[in-house]
Amino acid sequence: MTRSPSAESALPAGVTAPAEPPPLNKAAATAEGAASENWFALYVGNLRRISVPARWFLFGSMLVGMAWATFMLLFNLYMKERGYGEGVIGRVLSFQSFGMVAMAVPAAFLVARRSARMLLVASSIGVAGGFIAQTMAADVPAILVASFSTGALLAISRVVGAPFLMRHSGQAERAHVFSLSFAAMLGSGLITHFAAGSLHSLFAGISGSSLTAYRWVLLLGCTCAVIGAFAYSRVPTGIVGERNPRLPLREFWEAKGRLLFKLTFPFFLVGMGAGLIIPFLNLYFRDRFGLSPQTIGIYYGLVQASMILGVLIGPELARRYGMIKTVVFSEWASIPFMLILAFTGDLTLATMAFFLRGALMNLGVPISNNYMMERVGVTDRALVNSWSMMAWSLSWAVTAGIGGLMIEHGGYTLPLLLACALYVVSSGLYFWFFRRCEIYAGRPATAEGARPCEE
Repeated sequence: MTRSPSAESALPAGVTAPAEPPPLNKAAATAEGAASENWFALYVGNLRRISVPARWFLFGSMLVGMAWATFMLLFNLYMKERGYGEGVIGRVLSFQSFGMVAMAVPAAFLVARRSARMLLVASSIGVAGGFIAQTMAADVPAILVASFSTGALLAISRVVGAPFLMRHSGQAERAHVFSLSFAAMLGSGLITHFAAGSLHSLFAGISGSSLTAYRWVLLLGCTCAVIGAFAYSRVPTGIVGERNPRLPLREFWEAKGRLLFKLTFPFFLVGMGAGLIIPFLNLYFRDRFGLSPQTIGIYYGLVQASMILGVLIGPELARRYGMIKTVVFSEWASIPFMLILAFTGDLTLATMAFFLRGALMNLGVPISNNYMMERVGVTDRALVNSWSMMAWSLSWAVTAGIGGLMIEHGGYTLPLLLACALYVVSSGLYFWFFRRCEIYAGRPATAEGARPCEE
């Protein structure tokens, strides 16, 4: 892949690019070969390279992720407790995704004009306010408005993330930084899912009301996003998503539309499959196996642990086998476990399938995001990142509503099967599009374009 020639000149004042490793010579190649034999030492060494701005970003992401994880675990259970069906719950989830879609492209232009620190802090506080409004809203229209607003505000931090990490990381540790960013979100979920179910039981005992307990836990989760704003306030103030003002949007599409379609259409298909079933997996365990909120929280905590393990080994797999192969084959490997979830009535089997599906399907998420950022120039990263997020969110928004109605009227088997089919098609297309454009994580000779890429 050829790096944009304007990458260095686009850096804002006061920000220096992370040092890139020098080209490999014979001695360096020998050293790299020796290091590859001790992958643990290489892994730890790359972790130590992570810059201070990237560490503050990861910490802030973890805290905001705790608020997000609380809502993903408990909000639809809270809505069920209030007497709403899966169809209404799906609509609420869809409106949040529609908010992300509506803000995705405007957020890319905000990133090109405003400080990363300001955007991240404002987004975190706004997300906390949106979650509070959803919890306290008295009727469905108010919940939908709050959900839409929350999604729009969340989109800003999501668009900032990938260009920020590209700016504040070097080639050697970049795959690790992207994986750790995703692991920070998962780690926050690990903490939250173990705690939220237990807190619900505790608060239910204090208040005497399961509904009140849900509300208290959700509001407590919102404080994490506020604390996350303080962590984000420590990142640099520079702009990270510059876009060349001399290249109009129309010319951008003419020049890079084909590549952008290849990068984002697989995300669109995966989002369709995920929207059908992922928001309802907690209800799946409640309805099919009669589990309590506390037990469901433990299960979600354990699956977050399995996801973190998968995400943390992802960079090593991407270094050895390439980013594209890692993403595609991890997704394909998750399909049998989704089929088990679709048909089994055995709790033990469903639990194991739940853990393994989560680990395998999410292993490639940060790798694919890293690959996408490597394939575009520095001035286009925010726009491309926003477009991929929009593709995911739009498809999720549409199918979350459909999935809720399907589950309400026919159960969980058909949505799971449709999700499997969409995942297979998505990963197959991803492999077909980029099979000749492989990038090996942390190998500067490949990333610098030593290997030709046939489009």
